[in-house]
Amino acid sequence: MGWTLSVSIALYTLGLLHSLFGFCRKRKVFVKVALAMVGGGFIFHSIALVLLGIAREHFPITNLPESLCLFAWFLSLIFLLAHIRYDIKALGAFTLPLVSLLTITAFVIHEENQSIPPDLKNGWVYFHSSIAFLAYAAFFLTFVSGILYLIQEKELKTKNFRFLYFRLPSLQVCDELMRLFLTVGFVAMSLTIISGSISAPDAWGQSWSGDPKVTASLITWGIYLVLLLYRLSARWRSRRAAYISIVGFASVLITFGINWGFHTYL
Repeated sequence: MGWTLSVSIALYTLGLLHSLFGFCRKRKVFVKVALAMVGGGFIFHSIALVLLGIAREHFPITNLPESLCLFAWFLSLIFLLAHIRYDIKALGAFTLPLVSLLTITAFVIHEENQSIPPDLKNGWVYFHSSIAFLAYAAFFLTFVSGILYLIQEKELKTKNFRFLYFRLPSLQVCDELMRLFLTVGFVAMSLTIISGSISAPDAWGQSWSGDPKVTASLITWGIYLVLLLYRLSARWRSRRAAYISIVGFASVLITFGINWGFHTYL
């Protein structure tokens, strides 16, 4: 996918290594260096996507490498925004491995350029695809926040404070992160479904109800709706919400992996 993505991968990988070292050693300077490298990687990543879109004359979502690359871009974006807002040093150690894996996989796997049907080259479809990947990225960080919450809660219950306890954010911060990412992901998934229903008649000439990816998306949306209502109930504890977030992300992976029916373009 070009030298710009190669530079991005190198910066992401160095950022991951610095983030892991800063996490293990509790060194703020390494976390700051990691953030700078991820920021640089994000810039080159953005350039790579723009150049790819220009070269192939379509939005980069027609095959698996392009979709993985776009997914990694949204993950990087949300990670950077969350880190700037909350300054959580442990977040990179749990998020950047996936970012690096996705970009490396997108670079290594090669698939021929696939043209998009003219009816799908419109703003609604581009918005629909982009907001879907934003939802996937936000739900991944909801999942990560849930995992961090469960780890910290276990440490507090056992009162056997070990390595992770002193490096992970507090339960309150984990809960706040879960709430934030859940809200962003749910709104984005809702907009994905709405925009898809609007663009489907023009793109396909018929309703998209019954399409496998649509069905999976509605199931995923329903799981996160339950989680959102769960969070609004004062009687429901965040531990249960964390478990639901794990189930929800499993559903996200299934939804992402479905690539047939109307959605032969990821």
